Amino acid sequence: MAVGLAQTQGAFLTSFRGIGIVLASGVTSEIGNPYEQAPLNNLVSYTGIIPRVKQTGGPQGESYSGKVSKRCNRILKNYVVQSASHLGLHGPQELMADYKRREAAGQHADFGMGRRFLRIAMCLMRTSQIYLPPRLREPEAKLQERADYYLMNWPNLHEKWRKSGALKVAFDKNMPLGQWRNIVQQLYKIKLAL
Repeated sequence: MAVGLAQTQGAFLTSFRGIGIVLASGVTSEIGNPYEQAPLNNLVSYTGIIPRVKQTGGPQGESYSGKVSKRCNRILKNYVVQSASHLGLHGPQELMADYKRREAAGQHADFGMGRRFLRIAMCLMRTSQIYLPPRLREPEAKLQERADYYLMNWPNLHEKWRKSGALKVAFDKNMPLGQWRNIVQQLYKIKLAL
């Protein structure tokens, strides 16, 4: 499974704390090619984690939210909800805080975080990047701060792939993560040791 995942853009999903090889593989296999995927709203609806909205009486009529549709990709829904739950328990600080905020507000935190996870996951796969906290995504973020972040998170990413027995395959120079590693090492003048 890890070798198959390493050959796809879905390998970047393992850069989340809390998302391992199995969850990343499941989400990736059900989504398919991220470059050919429908818009995010369609993907979220296909996943079955957004409630139906009914409205009668024209544009000014009252609307109400119903239950989520039973017609969905149940396998993808399961993987996305599990991923959201893992992010709420073990993920990056800002995602754990968002999960807790949603729970405290009485929202369905797994579905809300699932939508956010899908949005971030599609972006990571399409741009061939690992997860960065919001402050490091800003244009004014310093190169040294990003370099420090990469160095700090490299052991976690390295360990996930080492445990799966696919470390050499995942970071081969022809694989997505290997290409990312080479670019980061050249751009930031750091060493991400295998």
